[in-house]
Amino acid sequence: MSQFKKTTLVLFVTLLGGLSFMQAQNLQAQSKVTDAELEKFADAFQVVQMENQKAQQQMVTVIQDNGMEVERFSTIQQATSNPNQEVDATDAEMKKHEAIMAEIKKMQPAIEAKMEKAVADSGITIERYQAIGTALQ
Repeated sequence: MSQFKKTTLVLFVTLLGGLSFMQAQNLQAQSKVTDAELEKFADAFQVVQMENQKAQQQMVTVIQDNGMEVERFSTIQQATSNPNQEVDATDAEMKKHEAIMAEIKKMQPAIEAKMEKAVADSGITIERYQAIGTALQ
């Protein structure tokens, strides 16, 4: 496995739970993940992360194009997602929030398709990608 892919894999493992690379290797032995699968996973993970960043930027653009600051949108979104939290927003802000959410929901199928394609192009199935990711967590 190339050094770059190992580094990416270590970063992924560190981000998902603070596992060391040695723990990841032990996990590999336990769950019978081959070096080839880890390499494919690392390839897919890199592309998925890039697609995720692009998607986030698209969402930021949608939020800003609808006249709302990202931080304010985030605050309203968190409040609307929590039934125990009161939403402190004006009617105008709520209308903007709803319009933004509608646009984001329209974008989701294309974003998911790009990520699924990235995984498939790496040579592993979505199910195996998810299983390896779960095992690394």
